[in-house]
Amino acid sequence: MKRGADNLVARAQQRSRSWAKRLAPAAWLLGATSAILMLVMWPMTAIYLAVASLPTLAMALVDDDPERRGTLCVGALNFAGSLPFALLSLGGGLKYVPLTWGTAYVYAYLGAVVGIVLYFAIPFLLRRIVRVEEEREKRRLTERQEALVEEWGANVSSIKLDFSRSDEIR
Repeated sequence: MKRGADNLVARAQQRSRSWAKRLAPAAWLLGATSAILMLVMWPMTAIYLAVASLPTLAMALVDDDPERRGTLCVGALNFAGSLPFALLSLGGGLKYVPLTWGTAYVYAYLGAVVGIVLYFAIPFLLRRIVRVEEEREKRRLTERQEALVEEWGANVSSIKLDFSRSDEIR
């Protein structure tokens, strides 16, 4: 049963990768066209977004994960922090109040910091949770094994239990 599920997951991942490879040139073209259009129509907003997205660029340069999870996590939260101010500047709200630009960068970089913390903290927490669950299961099975030894004799306890799954997480 488990092999069938693993096979289905592997096939779904393969299909996903093939679609991503086919759509990658179109995504780059759309992104470059949008960036040029924004730079021409709203140069101050484009400059703000370029400077505000520096943490995402830095994460993209150091992220060695083939699926770019770190870049996606930092980039999404960095973009979420900078988007309200970019939309305000498109409407003219930031042209008249230049002091809010400092606040805009604080929110953009704060979003990136939250993304970095989440990227590094979640695997650590998951490994810890898995270790606690492994210890709990080991205790439960050891108690069960001791009960079986009392009931059936010492031959039941010749098998050693191994529960190390926490090393499989990232």
